[in-house]
Amino acid sequence: MNQSLYTRAIRKASEVRLKLGFDLFEPINIYDVCNKLEIDVQFVDINMEGLYVNNNGQPKILISSLRPFPRRIFTCGHELGHHVFNHGLKLDILSDARNASAKKNNDEIMVDTFSAHLLMPIACVQSEFTKRKLNFNIAKPIDYYTISSILGVGYQTLVLHCKINRLISDLKSTELLKYTPAKIFKSILGLMKNKTYFKIIDEMIDNKPIDLEVSNYLILPTSFQVNICFLEKIQETDFGILFQAKKPGISSIYSNENEKSCFIRIQPQNYIGFADYRHL
Repeated sequence: MNQSLYTRAIRKASEVRLKLGFDLFEPINIYDVCNKLEIDVQFVDINMEGLYVNNNGQPKILISSLRPFPRRIFTCGHELGHHVFNHGLKLDILSDARNASAKKNNDEIMVDTFSAHLLMPIACVQSEFTKRKLNFNIAKPIDYYTISSILGVGYQTLVLHCKINRLISDLKSTELLKYTPAKIFKSILGLMKNKTYFKIIDEMIDNKPIDLEVSNYLILPTSFQVNICFLEKIQETDFGILFQAKKPGISSIYSNENEKSCFIRIQPQNYIGFADYRHL
């Protein structure tokens, strides 16, 4: 993709954020973005990445509920890119390597770039590292994983984004990618739990909703209070308390010590239906 298309994708991602009242420093939720843009997002039981359709001015994004939790988020941003660039009907088939850009046409590369910069503006990524006093080339895998949790994207997605945008060196990227989420989880617990997505939330979190699905794990600082009707305490770790999402619905966590609070929104595992109703 030539530089002008790359620049166009980044500019469009910034325009969408600013149009909806989000600055370039704050994490966003892609499903909330689509809701504000009046674009229906529906999870389906189909083995694909995603599909964008626009029937008579009624745009809709279909996302496979079979894909990993953070992958669905990036895919939704990708399909939103097809909408804002007026690409018409687009089907994105199953792919194990979103970074294999050599096999993609300019439209696909452009909407991947749009999704990356909508979810992870460089200013936002830098801000999250700065507020934690982290240096990109010294930070550990668990630091990157924490920030990927805050941004709602996959660990590998964040690392590759930092590499592509020259926030880290190729050597640092290679070092980080030796670690998988499973290895990071094992390093925290010293053992393997059931293979499922997990998030690490620290005390620097903003008051933004945290999205999970039933069976996901959540590691929280010890200062936070939770509603045990929705989150079951599993064990204490060196990085905080490990909880597991057990019931769909909307709950909250809060810390009087840090004056922080936010909603926890839990959807059923492999939820099928419209994104607006995923927590009901």
